[in-house]
Amino acid sequence: MDTLPLWTWFLGAFLLGLALAWGIMRNRSRTRSDRILTNEATKQNYRDENRRSGA
Repeated sequence: MDTLPLWTWFLGAFLLGLALAWGIMRNRSRTRSDRILTNEATKQNYRDENRRSGA
C-alpha cells in the first residue's frame, strides 16, 4: 500500500479535532483553586529539578 486512502486522513483530522475540543472544554471548567494548585505543583517540580541538577 503506497499511501493511505483519503478517508483515513479525514477520519484522523476529525478525531484530532474531537480530542482538542474535549481538552479545551475540560480545561475551561477548572476552578480557580484547581489552577492555583496546578501552578504551585509546577513551581515545586521546577524547584526540585533545579535542586537535582545543581543549578
